[in-house]
Amino acid sequence: MARILYISPEHVSGTLSLFQKGHRNRGNECRYATFYPSPSSFPEDVCLNLPFMPDAAWVKNLKKILYRSAPEMRAEADRPGYPPTWQTSTAAEAVFFFLRDFLISGRINRVIGEFEFDRFDLYHLDQGLDFFRNARFIRRMKNRGGRIVCFYHGTDLRNRGVIPAVDEISDLNLTSELDLLDKHPNIKYLHLPLDVKRFDMKEVENDPLIIGHACRAQSARHFKGTDHIIKVMNELERDFPVKFDLVEGLPNDECMRRKERWDIAVDQIADRGGWGYGMNSLETLAMGVPTCTRMNDKCDAFFTDHPFVNVDENSLKDKLVELIENRDHRRQLGKEGRKWVEENHSLDAVMDQLYRYYQDAGIKL
Repeated sequence: MARILYISPEHVSGTLSLFQKGHRNRGNECRYATFYPSPSSFPEDVCLNLPFMPDAAWVKNLKKILYRSAPEMRAEADRPGYPPTWQTSTAAEAVFFFLRDFLISGRINRVIGEFEFDRFDLYHLDQGLDFFRNARFIRRMKNRGGRIVCFYHGTDLRNRGVIPAVDEISDLNLTSELDLLDKHPNIKYLHLPLDVKRFDMKEVENDPLIIGHACRAQSARHFKGTDHIIKVMNELERDFPVKFDLVEGLPNDECMRRKERWDIAVDQIADRGGWGYGMNSLETLAMGVPTCTRMNDKCDAFFTDHPFVNVDENSLKDKLVELIENRDHRRQLGKEGRKWVEENHSLDAVMDQLYRYYQDAGIKL
């Protein structure tokens, strides 16, 4: 039995507990440790509740100040490089991370000792991050024979870049964001896992139809094109028997209750926070809800059999009208979406691929 530890700043989309379940189903032990609690209320395993982390408002404000002279670090900017590489942009930033590592080291070391995290065999670094910015824990684990996997999600590679001390010892790099395949010379694509069985297929539609869109926070609207989606939905509500449901900044449980009522879903039209689709789309597809998102040419070529209604800023309204007016088309898309998610994103399918990647990288469990 191998011992596997996931290290992540936060539990973002519910996948950490799914990976834990998937590893345990294969006879391995798996734990996950997060730096601070999930804002979406996803379950925690070992949460360190560390101070000086990005969930604190004062840290967010400090970052804005530090990055005024470093525009490449802003969320809307792509960092150059192949791969993009993180380095401190200012002396103040270097001092901040040095002091933070020093001040949080006591709490981290106590947790490592309590749970024997320094005796595990395989370490998955979500966002390519160690407990410490100088990567001293994971470098020590590598020296004692541990194997290292990094999973990059989006802005951590686009805007921050790899941590050099981590990247040079990583045995395997993974991503679920298609555009990141062009940003690292040694990275592989892995579908996000979803517990498809916990979703019931939608059987009865609303009258009027409910068209939904979910956004993590108002500050993230830019990345999904939310403001334009709202504009289009205001027009459709005037001309058709439909209602718009905007889910924004809510805990996951409440978000899911709202999604269960949707008849049509719109994920994103902007391609700014990652191409194609994410967990929002997977959840609605698993419910049998026709789902609209922007699938650019590279997405269409990579996901050859995807069930999405392909939309952008110019086509969104017309594509939604087609769905509103054609009930049979909605039902067919719902069935195709559920089947596609089961085949590509079920936990068994994703774990099969992950363990094949382990084998190819020489990671023996």
